[in-house]
Formats: sequence, structure tokens, C-alpha cells
Amino acid sequence: METRLNKKIFMENFTMLCEIYNTLPTKGKLEAYYFVLQEMDEDDFKKSIIEILKTRKFASLPKPAEILEYSLQSIDELSILAIEDIERAIYSHGAYKSVSFEDSVVNSVVDSLGGWSFICSMELNDWKFAKKDIPKLYAIKYKAKSHPEHLIGIGEKENGFANKIYYIKPSYEIKRDNIAIENTNNVLNKINLNVKRF
Repeated sequence: METRLNKKIFMENFTMLCEIYNTLPTKGKLEAYYFVLQEMDEDDFKKSIIEILKTRKFASLPKPAEILEYSLQSIDELSILAIEDIERAIYSHGAYKSVSFEDSVVNSVVDSLGGWSFICSMELNDWKFAKKDIPKLYAIKYKAKSHPEHLIGIGEKENGFANKIYYIKPSYEIKRDNIAIENTNNVLNKINLNVKRF
């Protein structure tokens, strides 16, 4: 088990949380919580504590699982960011080029919608309708163990090979172990995300 959470930072924040929730930070409680939470990044841990203090209304001390959940980003939020990346890639690369999204779940989502060249060729009204399915597809495909390596463009279909595959970096940073996302600007405040923009 990899320890990423500094014990001193954990103790300071957890003791504060215990005080707010009017409970004693006993040795057993400290050890149990740290055992579960020690793999969290320090920033994710602090973010969880802040969110708990801002939003949680229950009188009891949050369980370790709750603290972990507060650091997670939802699949719905990731799918919204994926839509933005798909649209950016359509505009940048078009139907003729073969592409691969670094967030490989997006490759599966696009494949399920009919493939790269198909979605690039959609009329705007058809795309508006199709992209409504992306959150549901993203949630389903997120659980899959494998995804297409790349998405075939018209050029590759016609020639039987791709001269070049264009790799699409996400506009967000994904940590797959806990899907937390860092904040460097406030572009997506409308959905209250912390996003690292590139």
C-alpha cells in the first residue's frame, strides 16, 4: 500500500474535523482513518475536508468512505469534459484524420456513436441530439477493460492504413485511481468542477 498522505497533514486536518463534529480523535480512530486514507494525495484530502465543512449537514463524524467520495469526480462531470474534447477534436482534425483520445474511454464512446468519421460528418442538429447520449455511454464504457486503440478516419478507411494518428490530450487531468481533477482556472465553474486546463 503506497502512502501519499503526510501523517502530520492528516493529523492536523482530521483533528480539526473531529473538533467540528464534537468527537475525540482517539488513537484507534486516528489509526483506522489513516489506514484507509493514506493513499490519498494531500491536495485531494484537503479538498475533501473543505468540501465536507462547506456542504455536509450531518452531526456525526464522516466515515472514511465519505471523505474518499468527496475527493472523487463523478463520471457525469468527466463525460461533460469529454464532449468538449470531442468537439475540439472534430474542429481540429476532421473526418479524414485518424485520432486517438488519451482518455481511452472517449474512443469507446465515439465508436459506440458510429465511429470517428461518422460523428465528424453529422449535421449540427444530429450532433446536438447524439451528444445527449454521451454521459450514459461514458458511464457504461468507463467500466470496460479495453477500448479501441484509435478511431479510424476516412483517409485510413480508403487507404487501408493511417499515415499518422493524431493523439488528443484531454483538457483535464485524470487520475484513474480516484479520478480527482486539479484546479488551475475557472472555465467550468458553471458545473463546479476543479479542472486542470492545458
